[in-house]
Amino acid sequence: MNIALQLYSIKEEEEESFEKALEMTARAGYKSVEFAGYFGIDAEAMKKLLSKYGLTAVSSHRGIDQFANKFEEELEYAKSVGYDMIVCPWLDCKSLDEVKASAAILEKCALIASKNGVKVGYHNHDQEFTKFEGKYALDILLELAPTVMLEPDLFWVAYAGVDPVEYITPYAKSGRICAIHAKEISENLKDNVYVGAGIIDFKGVIALVDPEKIPYIIEQEEYTSDHFDGISKSYNGLKKVFCS
Repeated sequence: MNIALQLYSIKEEEEESFEKALEMTARAGYKSVEFAGYFGIDAEAMKKLLSKYGLTAVSSHRGIDQFANKFEEELEYAKSVGYDMIVCPWLDCKSLDEVKASAAILEKCALIASKNGVKVGYHNHDQEFTKFEGKYALDILLELAPTVMLEPDLFWVAYAGVDPVEYITPYAKSGRICAIHAKEISENLKDNVYVGAGIIDFKGVIALVDPEKIPYIIEQEEYTSDHFDGISKSYNGLKKVFCS
């Protein structure tokens, strides 16, 4: 079962030393990562660093500007390093026209990527649950960009006041989910806690999205201990759910 770490979780370590961040990731038990930037490391050097620590990459988060202006470069980097998902992690959703314009960019890139064996995905926060004409912005985006996959962030779905299992059910059944962001939320629906210490129905999610086929990616943004301890607790918490 593939449990990856979104490396934004340890961005301070990345900024100090990307190699140190990878070493910490491997030591915590992870076998794969999702990038949130490359820190000036070219594809060949990145492959060697990952291999040194027994890691692979499953995905990369890249901004809408990269999709609009540098997608061929992103696609080549992904193919060279060996991962098959490029995910947009943020869009402004202040208007319906903004959502439509972003959907057009992502769909164009997704069609190009699909010819190269690469998926384009979208990762939500809470602003995508703004409604336009009675529909969530996220649903409109995915309707207008039918080749784009969904990487649901369970924390942000719950934070928006929406039930994560209920929300992802139709996308899981239609095969539109490329990965799960296994991010835990507290009982008050405000805080990011360690996996297993909150209220996300991970068993319900696993029943819909098979972790043997689809990566589960931990993202930790809030800590009650040091970063190594925190990412280890979430890794072990999710592993416990998988094995129960």
